[in-house]
Amino acid sequence: MNETSTAEIISFNTDNDAVCAASARISTTEGNSSVIFEKSRNNDKNNGLIKKVLASGHRSVIEHAVFTIALKNVSVYVEQFFIESRLASFTVKSRRYVDFSGAGYYEPPSLKEENLKLYRSCMDEAFSAYGKLIELDIPKEDARFLLPYSFFSNFYCTINARELITLINSIRNGRGSHIAELQNIAEQLINQLSDIFPCISEEFYPAENHTSPYSIIGEEHGILLEEKDIGSAELADSPKEPEKLLKYASMTFGESEKSFKELISDRRPRALEQLSYTFLIKDVTLAGITHIVRHRMQSVIVPPVESAPSHRRYVLPKTVKDNAQALKIYTETVDKFDKMLSEVLKNDELKQHIHYFALSGNLLDIMTTMNARELLLFIRLRSCSRAQWEVRGIAEKMLSLLREDFPELFGLYGPSCYVYGKCPEGKMCCGRQEEMHRKFAP
Repeated sequence: MNETSTAEIISFNTDNDAVCAASARISTTEGNSSVIFEKSRNNDKNNGLIKKVLASGHRSVIEHAVFTIALKNVSVYVEQFFIESRLASFTVKSRRYVDFSGAGYYEPPSLKEENLKLYRSCMDEAFSAYGKLIELDIPKEDARFLLPYSFFSNFYCTINARELITLINSIRNGRGSHIAELQNIAEQLINQLSDIFPCISEEFYPAENHTSPYSIIGEEHGILLEEKDIGSAELADSPKEPEKLLKYASMTFGESEKSFKELISDRRPRALEQLSYTFLIKDVTLAGITHIVRHRMQSVIVPPVESAPSHRRYVLPKTVKDNAQALKIYTETVDKFDKMLSEVLKNDELKQHIHYFALSGNLLDIMTTMNARELLLFIRLRSCSRAQWEVRGIAEKMLSLLREDFPELFGLYGPSCYVYGKCPEGKMCCGRQEEMHRKFAP
């Protein structure tokens, strides 16, 4: 179980120093962009120029250097930390379709003897229960709620140098500075970047190890909430005069005013970006949060995973509730895990690793702001009958609130088959388009 979490830069753009140096030169140098780039190839002055530009505060030039990182056997906590980087792209192994019974989990190297024994006891208990639920044909997307946030994740991240620096600095001397696993990953990346792209070496903050800045509250007992009781949504803010904003947007683009139907059918519905909506979503599982934060064009606030175990609120999926044997396994596991947490919260060393004791079914509240264009995509994908049930329920509640606020526009929103009259899923289509049309018709 004590495999080393690794982050390997498996791909990067060729001549990235030349590309970034050329971008630094183009604003003050004669010649076209191709000529300037050719003059920047194998130029000994590239690194010095890039460092000088960075020192002056102009960091956009290094956004042209792009890296793809393979993260191997890192805890899902690390995945959550990385995926909150808004200017990056991620592809993650799905917990809805892949059996994680043998995935393994991360063990903090600092844990010894009795503390390590208790840690392993917690993790093994959760993994054993997950495997039993799979054997009982509980869907993987529901069994995963018992997976602890120590379980190994494997994913790809593609990110530009500027955003990567921000991420690494957030680890070394920011909100990740108290996580040893993240510190190790940051060091791996810095060592690789020193060979691949040395001109950014001075941009990294010194590493500072801190204790967890989050207070651990610790409720007395865990609380199980059924499907119907989680994922409530509140529309916290919306435009006061949305139609006026859309009209102004059309005027700015030099276009004639479009109907709402024309707007959502437009291949480039820029006008919709002028409408922003803020939602408070309560009692979302950690697993559900990963579905939401994947949508890049939003401003989302997610509480630290560290806070989830102390609140001890968990989901009880319907497939488990309706299966007596599965229900016994699930409730007993949550109860045992809950009692173990009481011991963890009294142990100063284990408490520093409280994030690994979060279960994927732990519930948190989040806030997000999306514009109407991103909401069109979010609701099309997430209200589809093939979407994960928790996120589908949230999307439908958000849509209901939007329709109350601006029915003329959002009455046209729904799954793809409702919006565009056809399903994009091919062979995976549910075949229930008529039912979906009846369901989402205002």
